[in-house]
Amino acid sequence: MTKDDQAQVQLSQGTISGVSREGYRRFCGIPYAEQPIGARRWCAPKAVPPGTDVVPAEKFGPIAPQALEPDQTGLEMSEACLNLNVWTPTTATSAPVMVWIHGGGFCQGSNRVRGSVFAQAGVVLVAPNYRLGVLGFASHPLIEDPGANFGLLDLLQALRWVQDNIQQFGGNPSNVTIFGVSAGGAAVNLLMTIPSADGLFHKAIAQSGYGTWPLLRAHPGKGDPLDILHRPSQSAEESTAAVFERSGLKEPDLSSLMNIAPETLVTGQRGFQLPIVDGYHVREEPGILFEQGLMLSIPYLTGANSFDGSVMPSYQLDPTVYASVLDDFSSQWRRLYGDDLEEDAMRGIQRVFGDERYLLSAALLANAVSNAGRDAFLYYLDVMPPGFPEKLGSPHGFDAFLMFESAVLHPGSAEARLGQHIRNAWISFAQSGYPSVVVEDEEDWRPLSAGGSWHRVGAASSLVQGEIDQRLDWIEQRYRARIVASTG
Repeated sequence: MTKDDQAQVQLSQGTISGVSREGYRRFCGIPYAEQPIGARRWCAPKAVPPGTDVVPAEKFGPIAPQALEPDQTGLEMSEACLNLNVWTPTTATSAPVMVWIHGGGFCQGSNRVRGSVFAQAGVVLVAPNYRLGVLGFASHPLIEDPGANFGLLDLLQALRWVQDNIQQFGGNPSNVTIFGVSAGGAAVNLLMTIPSADGLFHKAIAQSGYGTWPLLRAHPGKGDPLDILHRPSQSAEESTAAVFERSGLKEPDLSSLMNIAPETLVTGQRGFQLPIVDGYHVREEPGILFEQGLMLSIPYLTGANSFDGSVMPSYQLDPTVYASVLDDFSSQWRRLYGDDLEEDAMRGIQRVFGDERYLLSAALLANAVSNAGRDAFLYYLDVMPPGFPEKLGSPHGFDAFLMFESAVLHPGSAEARLGQHIRNAWISFAQSGYPSVVVEDEEDWRPLSAGGSWHRVGAASSLVQGEIDQRLDWIEQRYRARIVASTG
């Protein structure tokens, strides 16, 4: 690396030394909190102390301990994972700031994205890592901190770091937008319900983020909402103990909990990790709090993909059991999803799963924000990836690929153009609170309060809006029945 390639920013924690590229600067692996190692495992994060050293930020930092996919071998994992990346335009001064929260079911994923595509469009992009799985979400008698959602507390600390430092990178700390897909979108919804997050961000985008899906509950009680199979809510203590037992800790003591290797704990994870209603930071499911008006009053953009149900196998919900529970509630779903079921039974069940987990959340939370007097916008992505089976639509996470990867992996393609349009819309929202249209010749994108509805991008699944609305009406009935105990 030549001297001309270096980029340095002076912060209270030291001199951050990154790299310069054409049109942007990149700083990777910056510590934003004291690392949760040793005695700090399962503790709330603390700010990085002041320092005078040079902090190398040329390479990505370690990712949170997790089960890696076959193509991810060689990635450095460590509990010392509380680092973030910053991409900033070379000449940025008071630029909009967008904070990307990665997805992965709260048990996988990292902040390793192509943030340069946002920096080259004039935005300062920040991407933090946060604790995952049972290291990030745990409730157990031996864990002293009752906060339980340590991964969310990490994100709050990252946002405090942004407020304290992003101006030095050319960003405007008074114009911060958080956004994320899947678990990242769910984190957006959860952060909007945490009072201590007030002032840390000013707009929010939840992409296929679930807010109406049941969470784990610390010390569940009789009046709590039911789970997705309409059974008593899941105990966070039992879930945490089950992970420990599968990791070899059937009857742990404090010493064994604090000393077990993180790679071993990862082996006890099964399916996605759910956040925990802990009564401290996560007071209730976001959907319930939003409808009570107990969320941050900020502009909100949310939506889902037409085949978000593609992710269902990773959730480890038995499709036969799920279908049986749907039948027990009402067989109407078989008529509403008849075309999919006729094509393939599993395809129909997955479509219901995606709509129930993601689409319903977008509809209810956006309407709650609009009813509270703030601008809320809805989108529905229905564009087929190349080679995807006919009429399935957009699979879960396809929007993240379009935004971050398509321009580099498939330059000049239809996917790259669509990815650019989506980035432009999101950046417009970050700048002004109003998204631009996603593709040319579309109607203006209006907030719900001005008569706006689903801003539809594509029609690959051939579903018309009336069919989607009927499905959502039925799914909402199931949701109301599930939460009726807790809402009286």
